[in-house]
Amino acid sequence: MKKIFVYALLLSSVLASCKKEAALNVDLSKTNPSTFVPGTLDKWLASNFLDPYNMEILYRFDRFQAPIDKELVPVIEDQVQPVMEAIRDCWIEPYLQIAGENFLKPIIPKQIALVGSPQYNIDNTITLGTADAGRRINLFTINGYDKANVPGVEELMHTIHHEFVHILHQNIPVPADFEQISPEHIGGSWAARDNTFAIAKELGFITRYARMNRDEDFAETASTLLVEGQEAYTAFANTSSASGELRLKRKEQMVVDYYKVNHGLDFRALQDKILLAKEKLTGQKRSFVTNFSEGLYKGLTFSRNAASQPAAFLTAFDDSRAAVRAETGLSLSANFSLDFANLRTNTSDMILKFTAGSAGIWYNVTLATDPASGRLRFSLADPGAGTEYGNGDFLKPQMQTLLDYMTLRVLRGDWIENLIPNSKGVVAGFLIPSTNQLSFYGTLKK
Repeated sequence: MKKIFVYALLLSSVLASCKKEAALNVDLSKTNPSTFVPGTLDKWLASNFLDPYNMEILYRFDRFQAPIDKELVPVIEDQVQPVMEAIRDCWIEPYLQIAGENFLKPIIPKQIALVGSPQYNIDNTITLGTADAGRRINLFTINGYDKANVPGVEELMHTIHHEFVHILHQNIPVPADFEQISPEHIGGSWAARDNTFAIAKELGFITRYARMNRDEDFAETASTLLVEGQEAYTAFANTSSASGELRLKRKEQMVVDYYKVNHGLDFRALQDKILLAKEKLTGQKRSFVTNFSEGLYKGLTFSRNAASQPAAFLTAFDDSRAAVRAETGLSLSANFSLDFANLRTNTSDMILKFTAGSAGIWYNVTLATDPASGRLRFSLADPGAGTEYGNGDFLKPQMQTLLDYMTLRVLRGDWIENLIPNSKGVVAGFLIPSTNQLSFYGTLKK
């Protein structure tokens, strides 16, 4: 200790003896000049965010407003207004319309900081957004934003809604029972390779990240319901495991109840407002074929006697009915169905089910879809085992006309409200792409 003390004194003496005083020949008025003058963008941001909500939009890069151990890219200035228009229209305005200013203004964050790039993390994940003590939201990946890219828009909106859900539950906590619905939270290990998307889904988590903890699970559930929407959420639940589906539906109900009981908000009405805003922003709506291919529906029922079925369909059906009657003496029922074999396994294997008398007549069908174009095709597949498939194989020559009519060509799936008003979400039509003429239609099974 004595040696250290002496060394310290000696060092102090040396430092003191080296001290010099002299005037620096530097004009400090010319260092670190600030030449920023607010422009058109700044005035627009002020009128849309600062003035009405006391919310500052930080887009000029400040290295000390972000983690200094991360390599980040400044935002491209031309991206700022399109991004903030989307945030205004798909986040702030829906809450204002449903909840009002008295609810939103006291809790809305007072700063939104925009960063051009993602924030890359050491665990091979990226950060899309963060919420700081309920006062500021940081948004990353802004330079890649394009309103024509619906998944990209949904990613941005999911992030802002996710962070705002955190602000809500920081004011009023998530119900403790929520954690018990899916208790398999694993903290930072959510990004590990063994936490696959399939495993998270089977356990009833809407995303892999939802396994982080209760609050992230709640925020991911709520933001998915709000942004990706009810149809996407339900399709996800339908294609989960049996227990996963039950868990996802329980979480959904708890989110709806939380908004109503704790904040007095109609969650379903909020969903509707956000959906309309997203559709207006992107100019695109979620299509029937997307819903069909992702498992929103369990199948369809068809009826030969339904009003407005095309004449060509009636002819094909009646030809097969007459042939079956001639062969068996039985009349083919006017009603039949096309059901997914097992949505929990895949959304391509289907079963076409007819009846004649008490006999089932079944055919396996493979569904191929192209959601981007709205086109799809039903193709006959190898038969399964059992009496119904045996009947189908025996009567295939008699059923061939109807089977060919339904399976030998590419069709376009769509709503047919022009033919059956107010039928969207209930009835789906299958049209010939080249002529846009209806081939047949059916009622959706949920």
